[in-house]
Amino acid sequence: MIRINLLLTKKSKGSAVSLKFGLPPYAIFVIAGIVAVLLIEGYAWYWLNSTKSYLANEKRTLDVRLAELKEKVKEVESYEKDKALYEQKIAIIQNLKKTQQGPVRVLDEVSRMLPERVWIISLKEKDGSIVVTGAGMTNDDIVKYVNNLKSSRIFQNVQLTESRQVTESGIPVYNFNLVFNINLESV
Repeated sequence: MIRINLLLTKKSKGSAVSLKFGLPPYAIFVIAGIVAVLLIEGYAWYWLNSTKSYLANEKRTLDVRLAELKEKVKEVESYEKDKALYEQKIAIIQNLKKTQQGPVRVLDEVSRMLPERVWIISLKEKDGSIVVTGAGMTNDDIVKYVNNLKSSRIFQNVQLTESRQVTESGIPVYNFNLVFNINLESV
């Protein structure tokens, strides 16, 4: 019977590996380590390169988005400026309407309060204060006019500052000056 020894001896273990690759055992580990490091570095390079490409694309996309948003911000700022300008114009128009009605109401009220024998020579306004110069046939007519003005809701602090008798064309007439304030908000 023939016996075959399949177990390797110590000599044959080392020689089988070295015969197979033709390199000593430590060189195979070094080469495997170098290959592993190269594979890891290759994967790292590929990953970094793809990340760089992704980030560059993301940056381009964000730059385009930023440009769009800047245009929208300009439109909003333009809208806000226009809105402020229109609000200012509306306020001016409302103020003009308010002040436009004021003189008409004052003149209407001053003329409606006039008794028959009193007339106005001049009417001047300064800072909400009215100065009226006029004439009347008697002092009683002038006092009646002052009392009429005091009863008005538009006029406040009505004061007769002067009343004197003069003769015009041979007729005795009383000239007078009145001062009062205007309050159009109370109406």
